[in-house]
Amino acid sequence: MQRTFFTREEARNKIGHMVEALSDFPSVPKGSQGKVVRAQRLANNQWLACVEWNLPRAGRHYEMMFGDVGFNIFGKNKPVTDQFCKSEYEILLKTPASGE
Repeated sequence: MQRTFFTREEARNKIGHMVEALSDFPSVPKGSQGKVVRAQRLANNQWLACVEWNLPRAGRHYEMMFGDVGFNIFGKNKPVTDQFCKSEYEILLKTPASGE
């Protein structure tokens, strides 16, 4: 497959669009929904659309003891994101129908 890329304007126009995965990706199951959150420059006028997926994220929990004092530290893992060139975006993603 010949890869085609977004222009800067095309990639920036995708920001805010909701998308759905049409197949399984390494960290994203088919049918997962996400949102285009930014455009990323690859080279000259080659741009990618960056999708942040709406997936359940496990939290992190650390317990530490210093003498008689205990600390519990909680945090969230970073969201899963993927970058798509124009040809990948058109083949691997779809825009969910309104009302879904």
